[in-house]
Amino acid sequence: MSLESVIFAVLGIVAVSGGIVTVFARDVSRMAMGLGAFLVAVAGFFVYWGATFLGIVQLFVYIGGVLVLMIFAIMLVHRSPDGSPTIESRHDVAAIAVAGGLFFMVVTALRGVVPDSVDQGITSGPAELNEAFLGPMLTHFEMGGVLLLAVLVAVVVILGGDER
Repeated sequence: MSLESVIFAVLGIVAVSGGIVTVFARDVSRMAMGLGAFLVAVAGFFVYWGATFLGIVQLFVYIGGVLVLMIFAIMLVHRSPDGSPTIESRHDVAAIAVAGGLFFMVVTALRGVVPDSVDQGITSGPAELNEAFLGPMLTHFEMGGVLLLAVLVAVVVILGGDER
């Protein structure tokens, strides 16, 4: 068995194990750790297949951004008497209204910016990706950042307001 086969098998086991933990965990902290293991394995697959830049982006965006945002939300949820986080839906109608409004704003803002078709001529090299992401796709990155900031503010407002 070659080293490449062993690396692939280990990454596969970590990805499947992380996915199973994410789906079946009853504790949100364990679920976040399972998701983190899965995302690290996906970054490992990108590096394994030669897309090092995508592996680094996977680490920064999903593990450094989304997973940290998720852990931040877990820290802000209400605690039960035994100290474990309790997640309950208190603002269903308001959350749907805010999400619909944000979706409408993003679609309206990007209507004239997003091209009708994706240019398939972009290669996966760092220089070409840098040119594409900081050129015509810069608006997409900025809108993604604004959306993540809006989600973070919404989590703070919804979970931190009334009882503290």
